[in-house]
Amino acid sequence: MYKIKSWFKSRLIADYAGTMMVVAIFIIIFMAISFTLLSPYIAREQLSSKLDTMSSELVDNYSTNIGEYHELITDVVNNINFDCSKSDRKYIKTKTYNKYYIKNIDIKTHDNIVCSSFNDKPKHHTQAIFIKNLQDNISLWAIDNNKEQSILSLVWEDTKGKVSIDFEPIISKITRNKHCDDCILTVVSIPNNNKTLHSQDDENVLSKQALNIEVFKNSLILKNYVDPQLLSLISMDLKPLLFIIGGLIGLLVFFVINTYAKRQLSLHSLIIKGIGRKEFIPYYQPIINVKNNKMYGCEVLVRWWFNKKELISPDEFIPYAESNGLIIHITDILLEKTLAQLSSLDWNKSSGIISINLVPEQLENKLHMRKAVDLIIKSSISPKLIAFEITERMSFTDLDKAAAVIDYLKAQGINVKLDDAGTGYGSFSYIQHLKLQSLKIDKMFVDTIGTFDHRLSVLDSIIAFGKKSGMEMIAEGVETKEQSEYLLNNGVYLQQGYYFSEPLKFEQFHDYYKQDQVNN
Repeated sequence: MYKIKSWFKSRLIADYAGTMMVVAIFIIIFMAISFTLLSPYIAREQLSSKLDTMSSELVDNYSTNIGEYHELITDVVNNINFDCSKSDRKYIKTKTYNKYYIKNIDIKTHDNIVCSSFNDKPKHHTQAIFIKNLQDNISLWAIDNNKEQSILSLVWEDTKGKVSIDFEPIISKITRNKHCDDCILTVVSIPNNNKTLHSQDDENVLSKQALNIEVFKNSLILKNYVDPQLLSLISMDLKPLLFIIGGLIGLLVFFVINTYAKRQLSLHSLIIKGIGRKEFIPYYQPIINVKNNKMYGCEVLVRWWFNKKELISPDEFIPYAESNGLIIHITDILLEKTLAQLSSLDWNKSSGIISINLVPEQLENKLHMRKAVDLIIKSSISPKLIAFEITERMSFTDLDKAAAVIDYLKAQGINVKLDDAGTGYGSFSYIQHLKLQSLKIDKMFVDTIGTFDHRLSVLDSIIAFGKKSGMEMIAEGVETKEQSEYLLNNGVYLQQGYYFSEPLKFEQFHDYYKQDQVNN
């Protein structure tokens, strides 16, 4: 699998420009088409929002002014003569107050002669439909014979005649659309009243679900029904714009992917080159037995000596190397260099344990581990002085295979320890299934010592479990005297961390080892 991934990435690196051009075209087209496919939904939301806004503005405006009607009509009837004279005609053509219009004047003494603000010709009498009486002579809705509709119509009538004052039409404004005049149906109703008013008689549109429903503070309910054909037309209008927007977003997505890919592919190629050049080197962090202040052994940590000029922190490359299988080859280099360097110290005389980190994939591959064992046997260091640490942060895919490999390693005298205990996929199940007898307590738990962090109880539980199971326990990340003493008092006497020593390159570790030998 690793070889396949490496080959694919190598090909991608070799023809990066061409490959990413294809990726860019695909992403841009995909995003553009995807956004275009959203046009029916966006058309519906756009029209619904427009109708909501228009309905709210108009109806709220009408209903907030309901208290002014009587004052308004008193002023009107006091200024007309009810004779359709030139003065009356001029007056009723003039806007009054908040865009109210004098709709018509019915003069009873002239056989239904009507003066109108819309033209100078007589018109038929306006029929006022009373849905709910709010005040005397006030209706919520009025409709004339020409189906011109308005809301909150005011009517005054006495022996002289009749005056009807209406708001400007509401439904005609809501339903106005560039595609059609009758593809939006507006229905007005009041709760507990069986009367409704339509802007048009279109049962086909009315049979569809309402696009939006508005309930206003005067309990007026306004529903807008839309012909699917209108939504289709609006959707068609939106498609070119959405295609462009989708393409631009696709371009942005590609830019992000390209930036990430360049970084990752560049890192991938550099690690491969580093493996070929064996630029990965071991650093050694002493593990101390605080009972006698003697070095118990050391943990081997990897560093990248890039181009033999720059030391790269493991945080910069290990996560990527682990997720892409490259860590296996880095570990092989590390093991080879560690055996060569520590052999020069006559390490067998110290009986110190050398701990080397592995990933689960390595412990599931018996053939690979046989090669590692062969390399150890060929060195001057006894296999009994080697321990492999398996991190709990990464999961096994086959515990049975891993158990078989661990049994093989134990038969060779090599111990296997559980690293980062309590931080990952299953400490107890791993210990039980893999029959591990050593664990390392992670720094995140050690850091809770002397604090009120709830994880301190987890640390105590891990220690209690280790004691009861008779396990060897090593605490890592010890940085203070308080931490060291707390661990010692609780039976954890094997410790490592900056309190004792930072990870050392071989030349520094050589001196540290020699001094430890002299002192002990």
